[in-house]
Amino acid sequence: MTSAPSTFAEPPALLPTRQKVYALAFTLVIFLAIPLLGSPVLVLRATEIFVFMVAFAGLHVLSGRLGLISIGHGAFVGIGALGAAHGISDIGLPYLLAPLAGAVVAALAGGVIAFPSLRLPGAYLALLTVAVAMALPIAMRRIDGPLGVRIQADLRPPAWTGLSPDQDDLWQYLLVAIIGTAAVLLLHRTLEGPLGRALLAVKDEPIAAAAFGINVPRTHLLGVALSSAFAGFAGGLLVYATPFVSGNEYPFSLSLSMFALMVAIGSAYLWTSVPASILLVMLPVFLVNRGWASYEPIIYGLALLVMTRVSRGRGLVSFLDKSRRSDGFRKMSQTLARPAKIEPELGAGPTLLEDN
Repeated sequence: MTSAPSTFAEPPALLPTRQKVYALAFTLVIFLAIPLLGSPVLVLRATEIFVFMVAFAGLHVLSGRLGLISIGHGAFVGIGALGAAHGISDIGLPYLLAPLAGAVVAALAGGVIAFPSLRLPGAYLALLTVAVAMALPIAMRRIDGPLGVRIQADLRPPAWTGLSPDQDDLWQYLLVAIIGTAAVLLLHRTLEGPLGRALLAVKDEPIAAAAFGINVPRTHLLGVALSSAFAGFAGGLLVYATPFVSGNEYPFSLSLSMFALMVAIGSAYLWTSVPASILLVMLPVFLVNRGWASYEPIIYGLALLVMTRVSRGRGLVSFLDKSRRSDGFRKMSQTLARPAKIEPELGAGPTLLEDN
């Protein structure tokens, strides 16, 4: 049995096992403290953080695993929300199946959009996603009007939860947090298997991957569809917290913000979806509270510019990768310790650095 090249391996974990346990315990404490101590506004923001954590997980599949760029990922969140809302209102789909409906609709849209660019450079997919992100708000207003579509259903907490009917925000938070976390963990297990290795193989060495029997165009299509499905799944989860969907909620700026955070933080690891979603939700709140809302595009632009220049596109997470950091220091020290040999130009006389 032939083994795959080492470039097909998954990226190493940055955190030791003990630190992972501490991080999980801290996350669990925060998860339980928010509904007990937080205000309704904080509960809503925490719900949105879990929603966009799922969306950024889909962006990790596309950029971190497949090496492609999507500047319109927020549009697929809107497509999923639109599909879930119409599935509930028009077809009578159960409210709890809204995320699955959004995932299916967004996956189909992602496959249709990605199919023309399968055999073209990755920049064409980025351009297509830009076009979708710019056209989606207009299309949504054409379909449902400026006010959008409102779901004629209530997501009330069941009696066995011990929550009163007016505590529906807590019930929605718990649903989104549990379902969203389970979806991300399922994605993590999936990417550890053959699909994850195939995506990395297509990203790193497409010619070698084809030689090992991997269908490169089909893997590209599957990766884009999976990434879009998780964005649509996030849109379906967002319907739990906001039972109305309009084009004003999914502007092109949302996709640009997600792209800037993905590049600034880095997409090589799945766990980076957590800080990315926290910044996406809480940074506008922080700026609005201080009257600095107009500076938000400038902050994203500076973060994108600085981190692209400093980390060479790998993001802030690259500075936590000890293996890459040590390799960089080793190469730099070897370069400084070994003086470069300067070759004399043709016709020039001997120099002091010429070998005896």
